[in-house]
Amino acid sequence: MPEVGVMLKFCRIAAAAIVFASAPVLAASVAEEAQALLNQGNAADALRKVETHLQANPQDAQARFVRGLALVRLNRTEQAIRVFADLTRDYPQLPEPYNNLAVLYAQQGDYERARDALEAALATHPSYATAHENLGDIYAALAGASYNRALMLDPGNGALRRKLSLVGQLDNAPSDPATTVAAPAPRAAAPVASAPALAPAPATIPPPAADIDAATTQAVTATLAAWSQAWSGKNLEAYFALYAPDFLPEGSLSRGAWEAQRRDRISRPKRISVKTVNPQIARTSDGLRVSFRQDYESDAFSDQVAKTLELKQVGGSWKISREYTR
Repeated sequence: MPEVGVMLKFCRIAAAAIVFASAPVLAASVAEEAQALLNQGNAADALRKVETHLQANPQDAQARFVRGLALVRLNRTEQAIRVFADLTRDYPQLPEPYNNLAVLYAQQGDYERARDALEAALATHPSYATAHENLGDIYAALAGASYNRALMLDPGNGALRRKLSLVGQLDNAPSDPATTVAAPAPRAAAPVASAPALAPAPATIPPPAADIDAATTQAVTATLAAWSQAWSGKNLEAYFALYAPDFLPEGSLSRGAWEAQRRDRISRPKRISVKTVNPQIARTSDGLRVSFRQDYESDAFSDQVAKTLELKQVGGSWKISREYTR
C-alpha cells in the first residue's frame, strides 16, 4: 500500500534568522555570520559560533534560532526540537519557531503535534503562508494515514483506493524539508473597516480553589469576562485598561510595541469572538494565575489555545501582569 510519510517533504524549515529591533548589533552580527556558514554548508562551524556566543548571551533569540537550524542540518533532531520548543515558550508571538517545530514533528511521524504547532504559528500570525501550506500537507498526511488504515480493514474498497491515490498525487515536490528555505512571516496587512463583533459567551465560573475565597473567585471571573468582552467588542480602551501598569509582554517587546501590535491585530478583523473555557485559579507569590482554554474566532481565522493570565492587585482591582500561551 502507498506510504503517506513522504508527503511531508513539502514541509519547509524557516531558515531566515529572526530580527529584533532591540537586539544588539554585535548579537545580530554573530547570528548573521553563523547563518552565512550554514548557507555555505558549514553547519558544525555555525553551531560552534552560536554556542560560544550563547554562553555569554543565553537569551539571544537570533542565535538560538540559528542554533536550531544548525542542529537540523547536523541531524540532531531531538536537540533541535528542544531549541525551537524553548523559543516558542519564550517568544510565543513569533511564528517561525512553531513552523520549524512542526516540520521536525512531522519528520518523526507525529502529525498531531505538528498540526498543533502550525495552528499555534497561525494564531500568532494568520497571514504566514508557509505555515498554511505546511498545515495543508499535515492534513493530507493525516488523511492518507486514515485511508491506509481503512483500506487495510476493507482491501476491496475501490473508492478508498482512489482517495488514497489522490492524496498520493500531492507528493510531487522535489524539496527536502531540512534544506528548503522559507521566507519569514509577512508583516500585518492594513486594518479593514470594523463590523459588529460576535457577542461573547459568558465566562465560565471556575470552582474555587481550596485557598481562594468565593469573593476572590467572583472578582477574577468578572475580570476574565471583561477581558474577553473588551477583546470581542474591539474596545481597545477597556482592553488595555485591564493590564497592570507594569505588565511585562512576552518576547522582550516593550509595552508600546506590544500595544501597537495588539491594536493592529484586534482592529484588523471585521468581527471577533473570544471565549474563556474552564478557567482554573491558583495563587502565586504575588497574586493569582488563571489558566483556561481560549476559543478565538474571527471572520478569517479560528483557533483554541491554552492561555494563562497572571493577575495582581492594582488599586483594589485585579489587573493582568503577564499573559502567555503554553
